[in-house]
Amino acid sequence: MRSFTKKSELPAEKAARVPPGQYLTEKWPVLHYGSIPRFDPARWDFRVFGKVLNEFKMSWVDFQKLDKAAVTADMHCVTTWSRLDQHWEGIPFSKIVELAKPLPEAKFVIAHSEQGFTANIPIEYCLR
Repeated sequence: MRSFTKKSELPAEKAARVPPGQYLTEKWPVLHYGSIPRFDPARWDFRVFGKVLNEFKMSWVDFQKLDKAAVTADMHCVTTWSRLDQHWEGIPFSKIVELAKPLPEAKFVIAHSEQGFTANIPIEYCLR
C-alpha cells in the first residue's frame, strides 16, 4: 500500500477537501528538522507576551488545569500532505485571549517553539 494518494485518484467527496498540490495520507508522516527535544514537564512553560493587557507564564501543571475542547478537522501540511477527519484536543485559543486580553492593535500571534522556530498567524484565524 502506498503512503500517499494523489488528489486525482480520490473519490470526489474527499478530493474536494484536499487543496491543490496536496496528497492524501492515511499514516502520519514523521518529519522533523534538528534533534528531537525531550519533554520535561518541570521545565516546560507557556508564555504570553507582547501586545496584550495581561502578560503571563504558566507551568505545565497549571496549563493542564485549563478547560480543554475537542475538534475534528483536516490537517494540511506545508510539505504537501493532508490527513482528513483528525481528532484534536487542547486548550481553545479563545481561552488564551480571555486570559491575555490582546490590545486592539494586536493583529498577529507569533508562536515560538523548540530550537528557535516561529510561526506568525493572524489572530482572527486563530479564533475560528
